[in-house]
Amino acid sequence: MSVMSGNENSSSTQYEWVNYAKGIGIILVVYGHVARGVFHAGITENERLFRLVDTVIYSFHMPLFFFLSGLFFIGSLSKRGAKGLVLSKLGTIMYPYLLWSLIQGGIAYSLQSITNFKTTVVDVLSLFWLPQDQFWFLYALFVIFIFYTLAYSLLQSVFALSALALFLYIFKGDLHVSWPVANAAIKFGVYFCVGMLLSYYKAIGFKVSYVWVIVIAIVFTVLQFSFYNQIYTGDVVKLTMAFVGISMVVLFSKVFGERFNLLSLLGRCSLEIYLVHILFASGFRIIMQNLFGIESSAFHLVFGTLVGVFVSLFFTEVIKRLKLNFLFAMPKYGINQNKT
Repeated sequence: MSVMSGNENSSSTQYEWVNYAKGIGIILVVYGHVARGVFHAGITENERLFRLVDTVIYSFHMPLFFFLSGLFFIGSLSKRGAKGLVLSKLGTIMYPYLLWSLIQGGIAYSLQSITNFKTTVVDVLSLFWLPQDQFWFLYALFVIFIFYTLAYSLLQSVFALSALALFLYIFKGDLHVSWPVANAAIKFGVYFCVGMLLSYYKAIGFKVSYVWVIVIAIVFTVLQFSFYNQIYTGDVVKLTMAFVGISMVVLFSKVFGERFNLLSLLGRCSLEIYLVHILFASGFRIIMQNLFGIESSAFHLVFGTLVGVFVSLFFTEVIKRLKLNFLFAMPKYGINQNKT
């Protein structure tokens, strides 16, 4: 998601792997939402398998996007200054957040008789303090940008910011913060700051080999098995699992990314896909289940994910051609332009 990575230069050769990583991430996001929709619709035949896959995906796919966002934070801050960065985030994060929260919320309210959950007018209008559905990410990301922009202006140290993020993560249970958005910002800010730290010290430009990918995949599998079977649990394990998962995606993107150019396209359009995929994927499931009586979870998982990804991508391309860019970013910024 261009804005989700905070990346101004992700189309350059040096950072093309970031687009591959975002492409992998957005596929996992869509699949995760499709799978949960299928489960709540009562279609899932194998609940144990659903919970296993759900646990694995959700252990790292959203931390991945916060990490990628942090990679370009210092560069964007240096280029724009604190005021310019905040203003740009209003246009590329909060604007689409508000617009699509209203659009998706309005549709959910109108069709609540056939959806998994009931949506009230209060739910829709609570977007200023309580994000609905997938939009929590955008609100939390905006808060993270604002908080760490202010913190950096005071501390002037990426190490201090990273230490602060880790401190907040470790003691988040003792802070008793009641606002869900702030809790999400505290929970995921550590990934953002690690991305910032690695980028600042140019520690992310290394080359990798197949062996690295195999090793990290084995470590990832062992950790996931241990956690799912409750051999090891707790925040430290969750943090480790997330970073191992992020590392696996980064290494895979660096080694194999160029062989899957479609991932780069998905990565560049990941914000737009993120904004609209629920509408298309959920709509597909509702139509297939209610009109055609299709109750196969495999069918819904495969084709629901394909619809969520590629119909959303097609929709994005149509929006570009029709020059309706205001649907995805404040007119000043356009689609995939200056999203830093």
